[in-house]
Amino acid sequence: MATSQSRRPLQDVAYAESQRLAADPNIVSVGVGLKLVGGKPTMVASLHYYVWEKLTGADEIRERGSEHIQNEVGGYKTDVVQMRSSRRLNCPTNKRPTGQRGEQREAPLVGGTSTSILTGLHNFAMSWGTLGGICFDAGSNASMAISNAHVWDGDIGDDVIQPFPSKRDYVGGTIEWLACGGPLSHILTWTAPSPTTAILTSAAAAAWVAAAASDAEDPTRWGQRTGPVPRPGVKTIRERIHIDAPLPRLPFAGRHWESKATWGYTRDTTAGSSSVETTEVRPNEHVLVGKRVFTHREVYSPGATVNICSQIWTPAGDKDPERFVVAHSFPIKSPERVIQRVLHPGTACADIDKRLDYNRKPLCVRGFKHQLEGVAAVNFPILAAPFILIGEDSSVLLDPGPDNPTDVTALRLPDRILAFACPPSTHIELTVFHRGSPVRARAISANGATVSEEATPSDANVVHKLRLSGPEIIRVELAPGRSKSYLAGICADKHMIDVRKWKGVSNYYGGSFRLPLREPDGKWAVVVVSQSLDNTPTNGNPITAARRLGGIMDSANVTETGECVCEVLFDATFDVETVELL
Repeated sequence: MATSQSRRPLQDVAYAESQRLAADPNIVSVGVGLKLVGGKPTMVASLHYYVWEKLTGADEIRERGSEHIQNEVGGYKTDVVQMRSSRRLNCPTNKRPTGQRGEQREAPLVGGTSTSILTGLHNFAMSWGTLGGICFDAGSNASMAISNAHVWDGDIGDDVIQPFPSKRDYVGGTIEWLACGGPLSHILTWTAPSPTTAILTSAAAAAWVAAAASDAEDPTRWGQRTGPVPRPGVKTIRERIHIDAPLPRLPFAGRHWESKATWGYTRDTTAGSSSVETTEVRPNEHVLVGKRVFTHREVYSPGATVNICSQIWTPAGDKDPERFVVAHSFPIKSPERVIQRVLHPGTACADIDKRLDYNRKPLCVRGFKHQLEGVAAVNFPILAAPFILIGEDSSVLLDPGPDNPTDVTALRLPDRILAFACPPSTHIELTVFHRGSPVRARAISANGATVSEEATPSDANVVHKLRLSGPEIIRVELAPGRSKSYLAGICADKHMIDVRKWKGVSNYYGGSFRLPLREPDGKWAVVVVSQSLDNTPTNGNPITAARRLGGIMDSANVTETGECVCEVLFDATFDVETVELL
């Protein structure tokens, strides 16, 4: 069999065969598909020869003037598939061949109608689009529905519903949607409802309210300060505040965003009413530079004590860097079993961090796997755990060979930006090569800020290393040049960094909890939440007190890994393993 490096692309072989056999009286066409074994498809690409009739022996094939199909052509397996002719029927006027997009229910179900997919979190519709049609499984003849990947971009087991839910059903679920998720990586995501998802849902709402209503100045005090002052002897009956602030896209707590808010203040007095109004862009001021979370060991036995450390990076200009920090730990398979511990400031975690840093190893992916054997084309998203590659276009893989200077299968960067989500990291190393135009990369922190940017030299067809560093990197974007560019590897680690480069101040917090004695083996996750404290002294300046709201979450714990796909960030993970005594 020809090797993957020497054989021609599958579609090229299929085209050449279709041209060669164009005059064959029994072979209708040649295409590509999945290899059939016992009538059931396998995950192996093959050439499909469609015939009017399957002929059983060499003599019968020769008598028909047809050609015998070899078991392998051009390095690919082959299948002979008999064509099925169908008789067209007139469609009854009361049963349209295609449905209509909208909120009406289609019965029977036909292509063209609107559908949506439900995730495992709150049964909230996460994506929607048009049903392509009804089809049948080639192996079992079971009825199936088909649509585009971007329409039903969910997971095995997700429910698809029809009709598409009414827009009014989404009004009460806007914030809940922000805490959505999908199980794409055991390090990055989790979808089951739990107490922690409720906390993040409430935090998103609180951050938006704080930015829209009270961060810069209390609306009531603003109205009193800027509105008309009543004449002596006139009594104020009541004061009314009206706030109109559109919900910004992805208003997660701990992220940089802003909302254009309109404040209206009305004072009703014994002499009448007066009003004043203002519209300003109000940013979310409750944002950390980042955080870094680790446990003192990677593996624990049931009943052992787990020590959790969190390095919190607050803005250098923050006069009060102290935070209220809580760690939420849970087994990933049972996220409802959350163990919460308040982490306290101290130096013990700093000492542990220095000791562990010598032996911290990066998480790496070298090369990418074919989604379908023998097919170079790939579609996004691509899961290369612990990384999730997100692209708007399809792409192709390039196996090792004369045109690939690495020893692994590389991914060609699509024409538009390629992004990938990663576990919270401080260093990223990318292995790339190109045909003459530099590749640019930028690292994005959990708070949404760009923390590092690099570009390769212009040397073509040689391996380049792009190294990015910064606080809490959770997303990297790669922009190709005018020539073809390729990604061959990704590495990420959580080594210590000097956060002063990013105008941050570092403080360590630590705490611990004991695992249950009968805790089953499995992976646990840790999500650390940081909140502001109100340390304003009693009888202090009221304007200052208004700006020092306590209890507002400023840690970033949710990230976007695709269009309409949001994930809860796991700040750290560890394993529980039972040690058997001999």
